[in-house]
Amino acid sequence: MLFNPDLTGQNPKMEIKPVNLNVDIKLGLKWAIILTLLLLVFVIYFGLPVLSYRFAGTYFSLAFVFLPLMFCSKTAKVMRYIYILAGLVFFIMLLVTMPIFRSKQYRGLIGKIDSTPFSELVSPVSLNQIPVVDRPFASMLAEKKLGEDFALGSRVSLGWPTRQMVKGELLWVIPLLHSGFFKWLTNRDGTPAYLVVSATNPQDVRFVNEAGGKPVRIKYQPNAYYQYDLQRHLYLHGYYAKGLTDFTFELDDDGIPYWTATVYKKNIGFSGSDAYGVAMVQPDTGEINFYPVAEVPAWVDRIQPAEFVLDQLTWWGAYVNGFWNTKFGKRDMLMTTEGYNIIYGTDDKCYFYTGMSSVGMDEGQVGFVLVDTRTKQTHLYKLSGATEYAAMQSAEGKVQNFKYVATFPIMINVSGLPTYFVTLKDNAGLVKMYAMVSVKDYSVVGVGETVKGTRDNYLMALSSSRSGNLPTEEVKVQSFAGNVLRIGSDVREGRTYYYISLSAFPDKILVANSDLSSELPVTRPGDAVTVGFVPVADKEINLNAFENETIK
Repeated sequence: MLFNPDLTGQNPKMEIKPVNLNVDIKLGLKWAIILTLLLLVFVIYFGLPVLSYRFAGTYFSLAFVFLPLMFCSKTAKVMRYIYILAGLVFFIMLLVTMPIFRSKQYRGLIGKIDSTPFSELVSPVSLNQIPVVDRPFASMLAEKKLGEDFALGSRVSLGWPTRQMVKGELLWVIPLLHSGFFKWLTNRDGTPAYLVVSATNPQDVRFVNEAGGKPVRIKYQPNAYYQYDLQRHLYLHGYYAKGLTDFTFELDDDGIPYWTATVYKKNIGFSGSDAYGVAMVQPDTGEINFYPVAEVPAWVDRIQPAEFVLDQLTWWGAYVNGFWNTKFGKRDMLMTTEGYNIIYGTDDKCYFYTGMSSVGMDEGQVGFVLVDTRTKQTHLYKLSGATEYAAMQSAEGKVQNFKYVATFPIMINVSGLPTYFVTLKDNAGLVKMYAMVSVKDYSVVGVGETVKGTRDNYLMALSSSRSGNLPTEEVKVQSFAGNVLRIGSDVREGRTYYYISLSAFPDKILVANSDLSSELPVTRPGDAVTVGFVPVADKEINLNAFENETIK
């Protein structure tokens, strides 16, 4: 027998009522205020928004914080007007940010660009100061050193390596950071050391746990939590309305570590980020000091963040003829080449290096710029030549049988000539060889297993190439006369190198190869000669010209 719900034998009409899915949420004033305050504390403490109308994130953060007041009948109407007003301000700020209205201001952010001779700005390279260790290799060496102390290596991790000049020594400085929340919880006093890796000698790796006569303690750091987090520590101590970026672990001249953070502002609406000072934090005590750009201690290598500089260089090259030229015509437009690097010039000044090429060019550049990493003073060096990646491919092609991979090049000055220096690595990331590539002509390449051998091979290739013998206004070759005291030769890779001691420079060794002059093989001690070279501080000087006056 089947169950029949219709007990009367009749089928009544079923009436279906629509379900109201609109949920009308109403909050009392008390709860709306409590929720708002809770959201405010949460967003401020964990989100760390910059509380300034110049920063777009401020509007979204505050809109989220005051959302509960929109559901309170007593405050909803007022909040709607406030949201509309805030939206209007946000829209106006977006308009004034657009390059279509402010292209001239965008182009001027980088400041005045000087056209400076390269040989005056960057001194000829000293062989013992060429950075042969790049960041990945420095991290690898530091990991190996850290692994020697298993007890420490199991509870810390390596921070971001920073290349810097410390008392004339080029180093990679790497802080030790907490490896996780529980490691931090059991080591609240901070990590106990930092590592330094020589940028010029891969055998020189040091573990530093004492500086300035006291133990190293990195208590405030990016991998700490709550009030010991580096950015939160600055934020809660007066930097809530200021932009902070580029947190860097730097050493003073005594090896005492500090955290430096660039303090910046927005110059064009929500855009145009520009540094105006540095906040310096002692990692053990958390003491904070602020310095305007002009007053930052001399040992601080970098004030200007690379991303700010590259953006401003991009705008400078793009808006040369206004905004519409970037959409139609693109006349005289320049762009930065892919990638950048850091080099050190005269007086140990630190520079960002990047190439500049015309829009549409892939393999060539029209010059390059060097930007002072402290003051943002910019120097343009006009020289048509190869881009960094074209030079890397040329260096790899020179040793293609080994299948080595080239690192991003560093710009150096070899006898007054701009030259790319590249390290060549195997599949394990180990440096196997070096290469020097001419910026002017990337087919001119010298490779070697040592820096000195690389330079000698490069100069040999340069002297035998047509581009290497072309006159360059920026290279100031000086001529000197004297008598030969000693002369000797050495055959390498099918080329003969001559080493000469001259009476005018008894403490220098002049080096030339057989391609430079046919008079070199018949030169003898006592002969009067005239030589030409670019003066450098090295003991060995490579000749650009040679004439034997005695034979004539």
